[in-house]
Amino acid sequence: MSAPVLTTLPLPLTTRRLIIRDYTAADAAAVSAYVQDAAYWQYQRAEAPTSEQIDTLMQWVVNDQAITPRTMYFLAAARRDTGEVIGEGVLKIINPAERQGEIGFGVASKFWTQGYGFELGNALLDAAFQHFKLHRVAAQCSPDNKGSIRIMQKLGMAREGLLRDIHYARGKWWSTLIYGILDQEYSKIKALKKA
Repeated sequence: MSAPVLTTLPLPLTTRRLIIRDYTAADAAAVSAYVQDAAYWQYQRAEAPTSEQIDTLMQWVVNDQAITPRTMYFLAAARRDTGEVIGEGVLKIINPAERQGEIGFGVASKFWTQGYGFELGNALLDAAFQHFKLHRVAAQCSPDNKGSIRIMQKLGMAREGLLRDIHYARGKWWSTLIYGILDQEYSKIKALKKA
């Protein structure tokens, strides 16, 4: 087993309808618009961030892009036709030596049920397995987040477990579902799509 070579992921990633790119500080207003929506934040254990917190986050994200080797990609998902930022994707190389990674994705609520989450998740898995040659990629969400669960299942990820009451936030306990996919499973799915 050899560790992946952590060459920088060539960005942007493009899909049929999305450009997945590095954030810039100028994206803060677009991010504020969708993350402060109550529907978007309902399955997150943290409080919705303020505009000032988003500005700080965007600055951290932009600064983090210069770290070498880069193991964290916090990316903007923008529509190809309009350039509008409609969500975000995260790809983390958690343990390079053991080729382990994690993805995350979020889409503004007005774009739910239109296939954008699947398109974004699929692009992140492609990057994880094709570029970084990872062995396993995980994702997690609230057990109440039926939309994310459907997307992870459609991506070919298998439910690996439920961490019960692992976080206490906003006056209640939060559980977390863990999904994962291995490189050989990903390869089979890609082969079937080509057939």
